[in-house]
Amino acid sequence: VAKPSSTLREPGTHCKGAWILNTGKPGLVMQLLHKLKNESGSAVVEFVALALPLFVPVIIFLSQFAALSNDEFIVRTLARESVRAYILSANDLSATLNARNTMNTGARELGLKEERIKDLSFTVDCAGLLCITPDNKVEITITLRSQDGKRISTATARETVSPWV
Repeated sequence: VAKPSSTLREPGTHCKGAWILNTGKPGLVMQLLHKLKNESGSAVVEFVALALPLFVPVIIFLSQFAALSNDEFIVRTLARESVRAYILSANDLSATLNARNTMNTGARELGLKEERIKDLSFTVDCAGLLCITPDNKVEITITLRSQDGKRISTATARETVSPWV
């Protein structure tokens, strides 16, 4: 730190807002005033104070959006795979069992926990009395309630039974 002047002042005398010690160097008060006037780091404090209230809702929104998107992806995948298992079965009874097993196994593979797998709903719709008949269209709808119970994800997949069944 440079000397404020070439002349030494008496201890305890005042020089431009700071007390000068008999060494001619700024005293503790001057150093404290200098640090208080220094604005380094204030931008970080202002950023945190202003940005944090804005970022928290964005982070909450993105996490909710990610969870809902994952549920939508899971039910679409399960509906497609379940209807494929259904139409490749020999008869309606085995078709329903195969589709339900495919749905449960797929849900586990896609990371759903057992309590959420129990929340899966499964419906089959087809044009005729028996679904496994040549050229019949089979539609499977799977629904899954969100973890908080406020939203339901639904997906429907449709396939046609082979004409050579």
